[in-house]
Amino acid sequence: MLNRLVGMLSGNQKPAPAQPAPAAPTPKPAEAAAKPEKKHHSVMRREAMLGRDQRVAAYTFMLRRDSGEQDETLPEVQQLIDETLLDNLRSMDIARLLGQRKAFVPIRPATLTHPLLEGWPAAGTVWALKIAAANPPDDALLSRMAELKARGFHFAVDAEAAMRPDWQGVLQHAEHVLISVANEDMSAVTTQMAAVSRVASGKQFVATEVQTLEAFHMCHKLQFALFMGPFITRREKLDHPVVAPSRAKVLSLMNRVRTGAEIPVLAEQFRHDPALSVRLLRYVNSPGMGLMNKIGGIEQALMVMGQDKLYRWLTMILFTGGKTQDLDHAVLENALARGRLAEQLAGRALFAKARDEIFVAGLFSMLDVVMRVPIEQALQQISLPAEISEAILHQRGPYAPYLALAIACEQDDQSGIEALAKSIGREVDEINAAHMDALLWAQQMSEE
Repeated sequence: MLNRLVGMLSGNQKPAPAQPAPAAPTPKPAEAAAKPEKKHHSVMRREAMLGRDQRVAAYTFMLRRDSGEQDETLPEVQQLIDETLLDNLRSMDIARLLGQRKAFVPIRPATLTHPLLEGWPAAGTVWALKIAAANPPDDALLSRMAELKARGFHFAVDAEAAMRPDWQGVLQHAEHVLISVANEDMSAVTTQMAAVSRVASGKQFVATEVQTLEAFHMCHKLQFALFMGPFITRREKLDHPVVAPSRAKVLSLMNRVRTGAEIPVLAEQFRHDPALSVRLLRYVNSPGMGLMNKIGGIEQALMVMGQDKLYRWLTMILFTGGKTQDLDHAVLENALARGRLAEQLAGRALFAKARDEIFVAGLFSMLDVVMRVPIEQALQQISLPAEISEAILHQRGPYAPYLALAIACEQDDQSGIEALAKSIGREVDEINAAHMDALLWAQQMSEE
């Protein structure tokens, strides 16, 4: 069963082989002249941004920080960082993502005139301007922003920086205003939002550095439009963690499916959970299944689905079927992306069964987040091969480096990523391309 899980989740019997990194488009003469002589690609990391419906609405992309890099306050270093970021995103074919998600791209205002922006897809792109105290904006910058807005680009600015008197002209051109809520002083946050609205009304506020689910709920009451921070995948500490009964039943069913239980046995399990039975029948009778006649019985529904689709459906229910945990859909999309990226990174080196199990390791490495129990307790509820448990619990075994690399694309504090990439024989460009592929696949799956 495990060696077909990726196929189940994608609706196919076999997982699609990992694709090589797409070739970067041939630069225009002006672009080639503007790029530094030596390209320096870095592993990209992402951070999800949720909308008010608690689903992923956007991503922001950044370069991984290197403790040994040069002083980022130097103009030439800042320019190199922006050029590297843009070049990486173009090589990743960022346009594929922009059809369904926004991309907040942090750059300096001076980079708005860079040749790399020519031909950049406007729809979905938000230039998040990194405002510095020096070099106040001039008429040329405001004119350039107006020109790019007319072409369909959007802008985001930090509230504190943009409220300085000499930068309020830039604030007028921005659609999104970023406000840090790291200290959770909601009174100060409310005052800051009111001050921005007095100067420039109609802005969409983005809460950044949201640390906890509680802070998210407070920000949600303040009518923020977007939310980002570690709260999305944070492991909340509970005094008495208990697996929700609904998820415990799903885990039991998944184990029975994996061990080849007969349909009558599975049907009996469903009959003990009327709510789950209703969801099963609703799913089987949905237009997407394409059935000519309605199904009214549990056993008939299970026969129509088959074990592969049933396991896929139960996996989705496991992540989105709880009643006590918010952000389930966002966690699901992140888990799917993590698993898919880890699986694609292993595409060249391992056989299909191992790639499938690496996908499972990525997916189930977030079971503790969605089930709100310690990861050890979560994994005890489902039968998994030892290699998967070792990678998740102890970062050991043949699957560990692939899972570690996938997690590194979500975080900024993991050291040795270049060594991990080298250990599995992957180049930076390949990792970035696989990252984009994984995001697109996860987005499609979570929406389905």
